Amino acid sequence: MSLLPTLARFTKVEHTIFSLPLIFAGAYLGAGRKIPALATLAWLVLAVTGGRILGMAMNRILDRELDARNVRTRHREIPAGALSLRQGWLVAAAGLVVYLAACAMLGWRILALSPVPAILLISYSLLKRFTCLCHYGIGLVLGLAPLAAHVAVRGDLLVTREIVLLAGFVCCWMSGYDIIYALQDEASDRATGVHSLPSRLGGHAAQWVAGVTHLIGVLLLVALAAWCTTAPWVWVPVGVSALAMGISHLPWLPLPARFFPISAMAGIAGSLVVYA
Repeated sequence: MSLLPTLARFTKVEHTIFSLPLIFAGAYLGAGRKIPALATLAWLVLAVTGGRILGMAMNRILDRELDARNVRTRHREIPAGALSLRQGWLVAAAGLVVYLAACAMLGWRILALSPVPAILLISYSLLKRFTCLCHYGIGLVLGLAPLAAHVAVRGDLLVTREIVLLAGFVCCWMSGYDIIYALQDEASDRATGVHSLPSRLGGHAAQWVAGVTHLIGVLLLVALAAWCTTAPWVWVPVGVSALAMGISHLPWLPLPARFFPISAMAGIAGSLVVYA
């Protein structure tokens, strides 16, 4: 079996494309609602790509024993033997190098702050060992991404109301979808001792928590739209994002479809609000 397709499945780096609109939205706000320099955007893309590789590799490395005990995940590369643990560590190291190099090119402030997202990317998957609120860990990681892009473009730590609202939306958007995604592992999580809201509260209650989380995200997006502009078209992406999140809670939709591609539609639509 070719190593390249295996590495692609291991890191799922292609999914980075669905977080890039939110990164660009943060950069756009950081530039004073202007398009930043193309070189800056290029380094941001590289930093996000490196961070994605690092985060996914560490997730697969740290969860390899749990993955092996779950019918849905036992086929993943390390448990299935398609990739060795050593190779997994090398991929994670490569992602870290790319991430740090891109941060360095974005300026010394970004390089100095780079350990914060890196630590979160490396460790967020450990939360499921300790708390059923682990879903909000990945939400926090994703929420920091547009905030980091904002700081990188501005060159200082001054944050605006718009970027705080955008980061809050991203956090709620992803956290809600992570809860939905975990519904399919409710029985396995109970059996293996994984802490998740579905295993702790049951699927029905966890779905309600995800719904409330998404509702908060929609309210933050509405506040962002109202703060950014009076242009009427801004409510189109708000409506699309809200509709996509609402559709995700329809019980007859397959769980994988609810998480992807519907989640991507909600996030991308939300990112368009800042351009009004």
